[in-house]
Amino acid sequence: MKFLLENNLAKLAKWLRFLGYDTKTLEGPITFEELLRNRDRVFITTSKRWEGTLKNLGIEYLLVPREDWEVQICTVLKSLGIEPELKLTKCSYCGGELKSVSKEEFKDRIPKKAYETAYDFTYCEKCDALFWKGLHYERMVSMLKVALRRCEGGEGKNLRSHEG
Repeated sequence: MKFLLENNLAKLAKWLRFLGYDTKTLEGPITFEELLRNRDRVFITTSKRWEGTLKNLGIEYLLVPREDWEVQICTVLKSLGIEPELKLTKCSYCGGELKSVSKEEFKDRIPKKAYETAYDFTYCEKCDALFWKGLHYERMVSMLKVALRRCEGGEGKNLRSHEG
């Protein structure tokens, strides 16, 4: 499943990438041309005014609330039957594929403490971003669990994290 999101959904786009999905964010206003160019993607929007157009064009879409990213991610997961598994295979910045790398290759770019304690280093050739699992990874897991509790009636137990 691939997604196209309107530009005010950057945080949701980042989380969909964390979950391993090919996710593009519109850089400007929504246009017919952009929608038609990306008709193989599920379009996620906060604007009800596009609903009729999307139906007429035969484009799969999902309406999410404007403000709350936790409700947005819950809406996407529940509506599309997506498993909440942190795969971390896509760059959260550009959506490029992440490849596993050794920390030694990037020693000069990694803070000393992270070099000593972090694990599972990945690199995006598309935008030159470097990632690793450290304390922030545990915070990501916690943030997703909190979001899931909001949409699953207090249950965060369905969260699965991918360890490599």
